Amino acid sequence: MSRIGVAVIGVGLMGRRHAENAASRIPGAALVAVYDEASDVARRVAAELNAEPSPSIDALLARRDVHAVVIASPSRYHAEHTVAALEAGKDVLVEKPMAHTLADCDRMLAAAEAARAMLQIGFMRRYDPAYAEAKERIASGVLGTPRLVRAVHRDRDASDRPSAAGVRDMMFESTIHDFDLSRFLLADDIALVTTSAAALCHRGGEHGHAPNAALNTVRFTHGALADIETYWGARYAYDVRTEVVCAEGTAMIGHPQRSRLGVYTADGARHDLFQGFLERFADAYLLELTDFVASARERRPPAVSGADGRAAVAAALAGIESFATGIAVRPGAAVGPVA
Repeated sequence: MSRIGVAVIGVGLMGRRHAENAASRIPGAALVAVYDEASDVARRVAAELNAEPSPSIDALLARRDVHAVVIASPSRYHAEHTVAALEAGKDVLVEKPMAHTLADCDRMLAAAEAARAMLQIGFMRRYDPAYAEAKERIASGVLGTPRLVRAVHRDRDASDRPSAAGVRDMMFESTIHDFDLSRFLLADDIALVTTSAAALCHRGGEHGHAPNAALNTVRFTHGALADIETYWGARYAYDVRTEVVCAEGTAMIGHPQRSRLGVYTADGARHDLFQGFLERFADAYLLELTDFVASARERRPPAVSGADGRAAVAAALAGIESFATGIAVRPGAAVGPVA
């Protein structure tokens, strides 16, 4: 196989970035086809990137020159589109959230196993150079045992979604990244999630009654804690930061400014704002898709597995239930610890 033929389902903001990367920035990859429910969008993106617009998902998946599929359609379709692609024998990179229910996650995992196809979940932050370096330092033991994660995710703009969807959408679209990253950085599983949320408005009535801020307290099976803030409508920037407090030092990602990793130890500290996620995580998206294509070529397991995606969905569902009930909630099913 000279090149891996890549197709993208859903070429809005995020899917277009994947299509751009596949078209010209990844050696060994070729963007073959794109599909979007908005056919005019698919035609425009295909023309700009020298690919073919597909009239349907079935037609896209029937193409023999498509070996790997990136799914960036609205998340309510992730399970349906992923299962169809896997059953067609394609390797799949599906954006987060993997699905909205654990039953759908299990259906996707079963389809991947039956097809002997690769299923990777789009937690691109793991590929960000600063997060990757932090993981390497923590895993090396140089900072001692990790004990506490503090994470901040602030979007510039407030959501215009209906009030009933506020907490659910925050959990699935934003907080889920930090559920995954805390598992990744601590190499441990989530035992309990406690979530509180509120509507914090700069102007009265701006959000209606939809919560746009959530605080999540997460306990891990081996005793570590994570404190996760999600806030939509911060206005000043797209601000994502993570601090991992270890026994002998602290790793700080995206703090105090921009995207680089700061490391604080007894020997001192070493260490500018972004408008959106595509700018902040441009390198991560490129590295993620590059690794996905390499995994498809080499037939090796993905770095971010379906089990990782399922664990993050379980944590998001626990957060939604915790907000509704006011109590700590254990994620719905056990999964193995991450590497």
